[in-house]
Amino acid sequence: MALAVAVGFVLILVVMVAHSLSFDAPKEFWMQKGVLDSVDSQPVEGDSLYEAHEVTLISSAGYRVRGYLRVPREEGRWPAVIVIGGTNTGRMAAELFTPDDPYVILGLDYPWEGPRHLNWFQFLVRVFAVRRAMLLTPSAVMLGVDYLESRDDVDIGKLVFAGASFGAPLMVVAGALDQRAETVMSVYGGANFDGLLQGSLKVKPLWLRAGVAKVGAWLVSPLAPEKYVQRIAPRRTIIINGSRDDRIPRYSVELLYDSAGEPKQLIWLDEGHISSRDPELLERVLQAASGALNADEPDNTAEEGAARHENSLPRP
Repeated sequence: MALAVAVGFVLILVVMVAHSLSFDAPKEFWMQKGVLDSVDSQPVEGDSLYEAHEVTLISSAGYRVRGYLRVPREEGRWPAVIVIGGTNTGRMAAELFTPDDPYVILGLDYPWEGPRHLNWFQFLVRVFAVRRAMLLTPSAVMLGVDYLESRDDVDIGKLVFAGASFGAPLMVVAGALDQRAETVMSVYGGANFDGLLQGSLKVKPLWLRAGVAKVGAWLVSPLAPEKYVQRIAPRRTIIINGSRDDRIPRYSVELLYDSAGEPKQLIWLDEGHISSRDPELLERVLQAASGALNADEPDNTAEEGAARHENSLPRP
């Protein structure tokens, strides 16, 4: 009980402080991006098809974003994809996301300089720094586009944004704002942060979980993907989710899809939540993503397997 009271007090304090932290979206995403001041690129070991580089993009606005770049060894001018997954997974995301056709692939980390893993106390202490890194991420993605646009081996007119899991809603925001993205792909993401947080948090009792979810959703409300996804049209929106996912309820995915303009495509996989610890599932997700990219016309709604599964989490 004492813990619940303490956490409740912290939540009230967070709301009071956060109330003074206004964010003028979407204009401020562009204002805080800055311009590409410099690039530090270090070659690392690639594979038979791709050269690889660890890159750090430095913005005139005073932040830096680290990434992992893969470039086809064959000379040419290639389409490009920027991909974001979980925290500090830029390299893994770039290595995993290998479409059937050659692409220049840039996997970005979040512009976060703090510890990779945070417990609850550490998170509360750093909550505003975490919020700042999240709000800066769409701007960092657009800075990544500036970098790719400066490269002679990139056809910037064929640019894909791909966000997976935590990166999915952030990439929707970036894709809505930056018209240079021809296709925006949300992989295992959804809309309605309040409902998503209530479904994924392990906080007890339930009333406290609901309070934490509402505060968390309010803090990141400038990033709510359902506010932005319509702006991607008439460019292409692709949404890929698992019909048996217990973290991202079906209504959340459908809200994102219904909020998007045409052309759009919703692909349901007969799978649970995506995990880097399940390479077979990752492979199936990547095959679906590659197939969707190669399709000339989106199929609006596609469902793989026999999964007509309604998620058991209640609608908020």
